[in-house]
Amino acid sequence: MIFKRKIPNKTILSVVLPLAFLLSAPVSAQEPELESRNWYLALENDRPNIIEQEFIKGANPNAVDSKGNPSLMLAIRNKSWKVVDTLLANRQTNVNIENEARETPMMYLALMGETARLRDLQARGGQVNRVGWSPLHYAASKGHEETVRYLLSQKAIVNAPAPDGTSPLMMAALSGKRAVVDVLLAAGADPSMQNAQGLSPADWARSANHEQLASYLDQAVARKAAAAPAAAGTYSGGAVETYGVPERVEQPDLNRVQTVTVEPEPAPAADSSSSKPASSSSTSRYFDLDRFDKPVQP
Repeated sequence: MIFKRKIPNKTILSVVLPLAFLLSAPVSAQEPELESRNWYLALENDRPNIIEQEFIKGANPNAVDSKGNPSLMLAIRNKSWKVVDTLLANRQTNVNIENEARETPMMYLALMGETARLRDLQARGGQVNRVGWSPLHYAASKGHEETVRYLLSQKAIVNAPAPDGTSPLMMAALSGKRAVVDVLLAAGADPSMQNAQGLSPADWARSANHEQLASYLDQAVARKAAAAPAAAGTYSGGAVETYGVPERVEQPDLNRVQTVTVEPEPAPAADSSSSKPASSSSTSRYFDLDRFDKPVQP
């Protein structure tokens, strides 16, 4: 029997609320804040000539705004691609710089489905895999199939857990994109994996009313469970390395085995908390999936 778990409303809200700051050193403490209004306008309006002029004056390409957003990530969010190229041409630009939510330029590009630019940034040193939320999570959350395929081809960890155990497959399930779910499953994504709240990919699909996809994922879990014992008892042939263990074990004489009666021990007291999902508020700080659809505030 497949039990359908409903995700608490607080958890759903935590996925779509604005960015929450993680317990990490503020970016503003690592890089200087943007001081030039012209610099910010250049990032917003794709004016590479202004960026070049500011470089001549000694501007730092890794400068951040008052909210801790690095220049490169502001340019990416605004799709100021000429400015992005100008920043990347500067050897001092940190391509793996993090904002206060520990997001990176690679993650922004993945969220936007900018596969070609993601590839270029990786060639410049951008990291595909990282601890916590990863570019694969972000690409899957928006259902960007091409980007997901590319990241997997670059050895992205398919079952990489977020801080609370949320997997890329769970994010793909939330997006409702069956094609992305299939790509991840084919790459070895575990449909039975649960996060710290005990929520599976099927649960995430149901939370967004993707009922058919949820049923599809339930079936994937059932197929995996059915295949496990069959695989354990199957051997395709060939020589076997026994590592010192006899290939055949002599069967005991059952007539010589004494019958021993063992009194069962009292069952331990039931722990009511173990059968309940974790707290409705996730221990992980989710990213705002829709924030790139909102206007950028200076």
